[in-house]
Amino acid sequence: MIRPVSNRLFLRYGTVAAAAALVCTSCSGSDGNAAQPPAAASPAASSSAAPSADPLDPAAIKAAMKKATAVHVKGTNNNRGEMKIDLQMNKDSVSGSIEQDGVEVPVLRVGDKVWMKFTKSLTKKAKLPAAAAAMVNDKWVSLDSQLGQGLGETFKLVTDYDVFVSGMASEADQPDFSTGQPAEVAGTLALRYQNDSTTIFIEAVSPHRLLRMESPKDGTMEFSGWDQPVPAQAPPAAEIYSGPGS
Repeated sequence: MIRPVSNRLFLRYGTVAAAAALVCTSCSGSDGNAAQPPAAASPAASSSAAPSADPLDPAAIKAAMKKATAVHVKGTNNNRGEMKIDLQMNKDSVSGSIEQDGVEVPVLRVGDKVWMKFTKSLTKKAKLPAAAAAMVNDKWVSLDSQLGQGLGETFKLVTDYDVFVSGMASEADQPDFSTGQPAEVAGTLALRYQNDSTTIFIEAVSPHRLLRMESPKDGTMEFSGWDQPVPAQAPPAAEIYSGPGS
């Protein structure tokens, strides 16, 4: 069960960044042997009617979001440096990437299997020897493998659709939101709610799901494509790392 935590969604992205940083730390801890690999706004229904200034209803928002089958999340977070997030979240699969200070980490989840791609920017950040980097550059690494040891459970949690959506929905539990004010997000009628730290935009018409979240301190996240799954596919075998530690 996910307990309400202030700004949980941004903290969850911070967990991803921490996992990516752990990869860099593990890689940079290699003994340098070149023969060894590194150690391890929604298009929902619109209406011409002006939205009313209603009080925020967290329970209704949570219920609507938990019923959804997919969402596309894209935005920035400034808690741990400059982070960019672009994830297609489906009930049974996830695809996209997290970029931290110029280091991109693509991720894929299909069912219970999760892969992370070792990009050139990641192996460069980890300062891998050229021969070691060549073995994993642009390869998908299974997080059930030896190389993924210690990262698998973190990424599985982050890419769990139900956990992710529950975390987003709980953002509405923050205190002292204003009553809703008419707004628009990417052509969709919305209601804007504000408190001292956060502004959230909710669909003005049913089912009232999250469209945007803004924080001067933390950044901005956009939520679109509700109930529009874009299924992810497992990486081709030729693109999956199969060397030592796989």
